[in-house]
This record gives sequence, structure tokens and C-alpha cells, in this order.
Amino acid sequence: MVSCIRSRFPLLLAIIYLLTALGCSGEADKPDIANLKYNKAAVREIDRVLTSGKIDARERAVLRGLRWCLVFCDDDGNFNFTFTNYMTMLDELTLHGPQRELHGIVHSAILKEFERAVPRLPELFPADADGYENFVSILATAYHHQVPIGPLKQFAERQFAQVKPPDRLEEFRKAAKERDFDSLTDIIVDTAFKNMAYRWKADKDFRLPPDNYKTIMAECANIPFVHKYNDSGYHDQNYYATHVLLALNHYGQEVLKPSAATDRIYFYLTKNYDVVRYRTGDLDLLCEYLYCFRQFAPRGVQFISEGESYVMSLQNPDGSWGTKEDFEGDPYNRLHPTWTAITLLVLRD
Repeated sequence: MVSCIRSRFPLLLAIIYLLTALGCSGEADKPDIANLKYNKAAVREIDRVLTSGKIDARERAVLRGLRWCLVFCDDDGNFNFTFTNYMTMLDELTLHGPQRELHGIVHSAILKEFERAVPRLPELFPADADGYENFVSILATAYHHQVPIGPLKQFAERQFAQVKPPDRLEEFRKAAKERDFDSLTDIIVDTAFKNMAYRWKADKDFRLPPDNYKTIMAECANIPFVHKYNDSGYHDQNYYATHVLLALNHYGQEVLKPSAATDRIYFYLTKNYDVVRYRTGDLDLLCEYLYCFRQFAPRGVQFISEGESYVMSLQNPDGSWGTKEDFEGDPYNRLHPTWTAITLLVLRD
């Protein structure tokens, strides 16, 4: 009988032999795992949780999305291009009382990815004002996850010794006057991360730019929304609105507090939600809208649950989110849809 099986089913026997060689402990590594250089252990751990049968559909979607991100950023080019955003995304996944196993996986990944980044810091952060500002944006995550600060401090002292810390307040006011929502978004994001660094007392170890957070966020309350759907500036205005809130809650690190700015954002998002949900075709923006509503709304709001179910339905077979056009863009454009989806779905009632 055995010889008959060998002659008729050689592929089946080869599979059986492979599983035996692996100790019969489970499935062989998928091709994307076998080729990983940095994140193999984290992806294997995610696969173990996914096959445990102890998670619901929402947790499964988050884990599959995270798995895709870890595989994507295992590539050095993608890692270098998205590092600051990638670290922000990972940190956000640990901030909202998530599943214990998810927290452990992500925390370990952050530590390992910072270790991976240290030798390439000069490449990631050029010795200029923009490089300095981008470097400051990783400090809150580093302190939150107790990344070794020594190598970061030594790098900053060498790399930015001759760089004047940028003060963006006048640029902000100019952009506000011109209703330049794209520039406003960039400045507000930078302002939030500087303030987060101060909140983690990074100024004890690093020379930080001026902290204009309170002034800038207060002045955001006076900036009117001037664009309507189909206006050329509507896209940038929407992302400005969501990022004001992200700045106000420090990318999830702080509880959102009532303010004139939060009121303005809430009413704007409420007025424009149906347009974003049904007309813009912008998944990233929809996820950011729903994330913002999660900060304002009581539990069990039907339109939020419906929107989140819709987002889950758009997950690609490989665990990512995004369209063909997204994946034809740069690494940030390819990462961002999945980032916005999993940082939304990790929030629970």
C-alpha cells in the first residue's frame, strides 16, 4: 500500500514529509514569512493568534492588517520611507485597551524596529530643520515604550548640533490667513508631536523646538471651513479637520477634552459625514472621520457601527486596505489606508 501511494501521489507524500520535518507542529511558513528578515517572529505570533479561534471578526481584521504592515515594512525601502509614520501607527495600536496579545506583539515590534533604525538614523533624519522636526516626532513613542534613549541622544547631539530648532508659529498664522489647509495640517501634526515630546519630558535629554501647542490649537478654533464638496480645497480641508482632532488627543495618547476647537471639528464632521461616506470614495478619510466620531460619540451609535462594518468589508485578501491606485503610489500611500483602518478598528465600545 505504501509503495502504491508513493507511485500515485508523490506530491502528497512530499507535503507529509515536509510537515514531519517541521515537527508536525502546524503549517509551514507562508512564502511571505519565509522571506522576512526582521519581523518573522512577530508575524508568526500573529498567525498563532489568528488560528487560535479565540478572537472575533474585528480583532481578526486588525491582526491581519497589522500582519500586512509588518510584512510591508520588513522591506528596507518601505521601512526607511515610512519609519516615523510606521512608529506612530504601532504606538496607536497599544493605546486603547486592546487585546493583551496584540499589545505584546506590537510593543515587541516597536522595540525591535527602533533597534533596527539606530544604524540608519543619519539616513532617516537629515541634518536640517525638517529632519530635526521629524526626529522629534518619534520621541513620544520611544519614551512610551521605554526604547533605549542613549543611542537616540548621541545621534541627535551629532546630527543636529548646527541646526536651529524650527519655530512654526508664524508659518501657521500665514497658512491660516491664506486658508492653506495642506500646510496647516503639516504644521499641526508637527506641533502635536513636539508637545508630546515635552509631555514625556524629552527636553531633559534633547534640545527641542519651541512648544506652541496651546497657542496653535486655540487659534484653530477661529479658522473657518470654506470649501464644499467638489471644491478643489475640500480634500485638504477634510484632512485638516481630522488632524486637528488627532493633535488634540495627541494621537490617542490623551483623552480628548472639550474645547472651542473640538466643537468646531465635531459640527464640521457631522455636517460632512454623509458626503465622505457615500460620495468621496476616500477610504482613508472615512476611517479618520469614524475615528474622530469614536472620540465624541456615546457607545452604540448606529451610523458609526455601519461605517466600521463597511470598512471591514473592504479589507483585501492579504490583510491590507487600499485600491489599485493606492498601491501604485509611494510607500506612504500604500501604508496609509491600512494604518487608518486598523487604528480605527482597534477602538471598541
